[in-house]
Amino acid sequence: MIDVHTHKPPLKTDGIAIISADLRDGFKPEAGRLYSIGIHPWYAGEELMPLVRKHAQEPEVVAIGETGIDKLKAASADQLNLQWNLFKEHIILSEELGKPLIIHCVKAWDELLSLHKKMKPKQKWIVHGFRGNEILAEQLLNAGIYLSFGETFNPKALKKAWDCGHLYAETDDSSCDISDIYQLIAKALGIAPEDINLKL
Repeated sequence: MIDVHTHKPPLKTDGIAIISADLRDGFKPEAGRLYSIGIHPWYAGEELMPLVRKHAQEPEVVAIGETGIDKLKAASADQLNLQWNLFKEHIILSEELGKPLIIHCVKAWDELLSLHKKMKPKQKWIVHGFRGNEILAEQLLNAGIYLSFGETFNPKALKKAWDCGHLYAETDDSSCDISDIYQLIAKALGIAPEDINLKL
């Protein structure tokens, strides 16, 4: 099992969990753990980007992010521009290091699709915590973007991601185990949890 995005170290050791590191508290990787490194758009600030670049090269870091755009949290046009500039820096870093990108996106789907088309990334873009409908899912999937699902999701969107092989599962900040998410996904798809064989 793969938990592609979590904020809490898993209690169980079976499967793979990618922990979203919070650089505001410093980064102290634990042995045997995997991480993603990035600046969340809620905390957009240039001062952390050198740390992102430094730690992103470490072997325990297997993904870049979470990063992205959150229009609801941008208090001004300048703040939104800062989010965009940092997001682009993360994209470039993802491509340079050959590591997938974990994306947080709120109210910026058209812009995300436009940027993906413009930048033509070779690395996977994974939209975490996807709760959108099947129409939005189809637009993202058609562009080659992956979707990650947690406790709450639209079953039709989930099915579309599953059908094209662009589905991931996550716990995010939930207290449940990734096995619980696999059970929910399997039930929605009408398959057995062991049939969900995801690869990063």
